[in-house]
Amino acid sequence: MQTENKLDFVIREIEINDTEVAKGIILEGMKERFGFLDYSFNQDLNDIMKNYIEIGDTFLVGVKNEILVCTGALTKEREGVGRIQRMSVKQEYRGMGFARQMLQQLESLAIEKGYKKLLLETNIEWFSAIELYKSTGYTIYENEGTQSHFYKEIG
Repeated sequence: MQTENKLDFVIREIEINDTEVAKGIILEGMKERFGFLDYSFNQDLNDIMKNYIEIGDTFLVGVKNEILVCTGALTKEREGVGRIQRMSVKQEYRGMGFARQMLQQLESLAIEKGYKKLLLETNIEWFSAIELYKSTGYTIYENEGTQSHFYKEIG
């Protein structure tokens, strides 16, 4: 599975050689947003292949001009329901539509996997992420503490 567009941007499944860069993109984004990083969280990123790919979930990377610029994952929440996770774009590549393309690709894969509904969550103060999700048809069903929880019916 690989999608390309005219911007020389490719979305593809993660490969073993991508895992450290992907982890770095996600953790840098979190550090930027929170101002610090607690390494005891996010243990799934220490072995992306084991925690996503080997159990049948999906972890994608977006590559522009051979540079890994964004990530996104799709996991099974329960029968018929998937969860979008690990959406992150390198700071210098934000605002170029890569997150939107990643989200669209993950949604397409979710439909192929038979999911009827998708869930996701983001920090309540990450306004750009909230706007992206709202503009692509996601609805907030709960604001809990520091998190906004979204859903989208896809099938």
